[in-house]
Amino acid sequence: MISQEARDLFAANVSAMAAGDTPHLATQVLPEDVERIKDIAYVDDGDTNHLLDIYRPAQAGASGAAKLPVIVDFHGGGLYYGNKENNECRDMLLAREGFAVVNANYRLVPQVSFPDQLNDAMAVLDWIRDRGSAYGLDTGRVCVTGDSAGGALALYLTAANGSAQLAGALGLRPSGLDVKALVVTSGMFRLAGGVHATALGYYMEGYLQTPADHIKIDRYLDLDKLVVDGGVPPTYMITSVEDFIADNTYELARILHARHKDHAMSVWPKGGERVLGHVFNIVQAGDPEATEAHQVIRDIAGYCKHYVCK
Repeated sequence: MISQEARDLFAANVSAMAAGDTPHLATQVLPEDVERIKDIAYVDDGDTNHLLDIYRPAQAGASGAAKLPVIVDFHGGGLYYGNKENNECRDMLLAREGFAVVNANYRLVPQVSFPDQLNDAMAVLDWIRDRGSAYGLDTGRVCVTGDSAGGALALYLTAANGSAQLAGALGLRPSGLDVKALVVTSGMFRLAGGVHATALGYYMEGYLQTPADHIKIDRYLDLDKLVVDGGVPPTYMITSVEDFIADNTYELARILHARHKDHAMSVWPKGGERVLGHVFNIVQAGDPEATEAHQVIRDIAGYCKHYVCK
């Protein structure tokens, strides 16, 4: 049961986040040398939250003519806000680096809970497995990325996709795709506790809405347990000293190091001409002068290339 107080918090945050995104989305410059295939249903139920886009470099030729390595992206927004259009420019720039980028919507809290969102995310991988080849996707070379809360979704997804044990505990079935790498920007990995525990206490009413939700997820709010039981692929984490949840990245990096998991981390220093804040490589992607954001995009592509080209 979600209290009215929690519903009001979600609604207020959605309004504030939409207002914050409007200026940069209105002025962003989209690359002209990337083709877009918009609004493909990955679940055939008429829900706009079950649509994805595919971006490919135009020089790759007609869709399906050349198989490209894949980056699957899940947008941020606290699990209760956002859509694929928020990440479109950044993902088109990633595609320019030689990838087919799948940019997917998923259902949002409080209409659904976090386990439902994990089902949506796995359904995206299932769609790539079954239909991706027709769109020029090399289903043997897949990476996953996410930012902020989309990073949490991507982390839990890839951990479950790589472990039948964890997938079963979360009520999922692995897609069968071999996800080569995970890249997360400003990951909101902590869904409970930490320095933001008070706010997260309200959000948790939406994240886990039923006893069944808690049974699936509660034990895996412990990120160490998630890493130990899951099959997390090589992971690249990106944050900055101006990122208000940078502590989440530091915590996951500590756990991955302690558990001897392949990982890398970039922490950007304080910006000069512009603030390098939360998910800055996404919100600044549409500004041709945002050199740091564009370098991060190249770094993400480079990390993925290292694993898909082995």
